[in-house]
Amino acid sequence: MDILNLYNIGFEILKKNKIKNTRLECEILLSHILEIERYKIYTEKIEVPEIIKRRFLTFIKKRIKGVPLQYITKEVYFFENKFKIEKGVFIPRPETELLVEKTIKIYRENFYPEYIKILDIGTGCGNIAISLAKNIENSYIIGVDISKKSLKISKENARLNKVDKKTNFKYSNLFSNINEKFDIIISNPPYIKKIEYDNLSIEIKNEPKRALIAGEDGLKIIKMIIKESPFFLKKEGFLILEIGYNQFEDLKKIIPYKLNLISIEKDFNGYDRILVFKRRN
Repeated sequence: MDILNLYNIGFEILKKNKIKNTRLECEILLSHILEIERYKIYTEKIEVPEIIKRRFLTFIKKRIKGVPLQYITKEVYFFENKFKIEKGVFIPRPETELLVEKTIKIYRENFYPEYIKILDIGTGCGNIAISLAKNIENSYIIGVDISKKSLKISKENARLNKVDKKTNFKYSNLFSNINEKFDIIISNPPYIKKIEYDNLSIEIKNEPKRALIAGEDGLKIIKMIIKESPFFLKKEGFLILEIGYNQFEDLKKIIPYKLNLISIEKDFNGYDRILVFKRRN
């Protein structure tokens, strides 16, 4: 069987099962297995061995059962870099790139060319910490998480992206294992309400629950970070947080005196998504 015929079989199965982005996902799965660029599916006549056909159809079956594409390929792209990912580790979202972009901008406007230390809370696969390490030359980033699997993957990703000497990943429940101060604290914490979880897609429910849910109101973790961060920020240091699309009105009521909210950034859909605080002297 040639590659285009196999692609068409996979495409029809995904389409029948109402998988979104059918064409793209089918291309990604097939090109990943064959280790070729996606356009070659259409431009080159490649005969596919039976073992590859079986593996591809196994991937297709996993996908229609709701296994996220990233868990199948074991890779995810974020901020133009490739990261290893595994089941049990939170999958980075495109909107979180806004968090990284804002942090880089704050560094350039407030610290450049000075050396800075950054803390990434809930680091996951290390995508935020590693992206910052690659884009802020004079920086050292500590990423913390309560998931041992996430810490293992983040260390591997740091080596793969050649920033392992600029990063350190360690266990900490928020600030529990932190005993120093930082120029910037950044986090994309869990912020889904417990009641909202049942309405999430099968794909999202395949991800670690504790990386998604944050109590009854979805604000449990964010509130703790906002409350405790002034004690771990240097004078005039910055706290940069990603929040849920409808959470700002509740959060602005609990901002401590030592933090000054200086910026609210919107996401691609026009929702309040990134909060930027500066520690008061």
